Amino acid sequence: MTPFELTLLVLLAFAGSFIQALTGFALGLIVMGLASLLGLASIPFLAAVVSMISMANGAWVLGRHPRAIDWPQLGWMTLGLAPMIALGMALLAWMNTATPVLLQQLLGAVILAAALVLFFRPHPLPRPSGAAAGLISGAAGGLLGGLFSTAGPPIVFHIYRQPWDMARIRSTLLAIFFLSTLLRLIVQILRGEFEPAMLEAAAWCLFPVLLAAQFGARLTRHVPIVQMRRLAFALLAISGLGLLLVRG
Repeated sequence: MTPFELTLLVLLAFAGSFIQALTGFALGLIVMGLASLLGLASIPFLAAVVSMISMANGAWVLGRHPRAIDWPQLGWMTLGLAPMIALGMALLAWMNTATPVLLQQLLGAVILAAALVLFFRPHPLPRPSGAAAGLISGAAGGLLGGLFSTAGPPIVFHIYRQPWDMARIRSTLLAIFFLSTLLRLIVQILRGEFEPAMLEAAAWCLFPVLLAAQFGARLTRHVPIVQMRRLAFALLAISGLGLLLVRG
């Protein structure tokens, strides 16, 4: 990456981390969507960088609020997620070589779906979901996590439907995203697809991401969440639609 491209990537990571601190998710989606739309790097490269910065961000936030996690649902989602990560990464490797334009368009569709989930927030269920719902949402999230390091849409939809307070929703989301990115990095290393340049780019993003997370957490009570959700929706919709219009 050129210094200019790296600077843009760092700025996108900062913005994504700040929005995630207020909404519970969007870091990976914003970075993947806008960075891909701007052509800063390939999707496999960006997915690896997103995995590392998401994992660091999740560890930073969760280390301060571990008790808010809903552990039973986290366990069921992880069981569904783990085996699908490898499948998603294998599909990414194939599509990046065979059908790169279709891969970008698929990323655009995923990001647009996430924008709709964020905008049309699902109504909570009268009681918490059981094991089957956790397994299914985890498996769907694992497939997307392997493909794009963005396990968000199915998992966010599932968790936002739970009759929980916002602290539990945010913490459980961060926990499953942390596990998703950790598993993805392990699989990537085992497949021999990890490059030093990926680590270098993630290292440049790390401090801005943690700074944005800290800053966003302090502003949670003072910033209108509805406005932040609209901003996130706009960014995701722009990047998603842009990628869907990609032509070879």
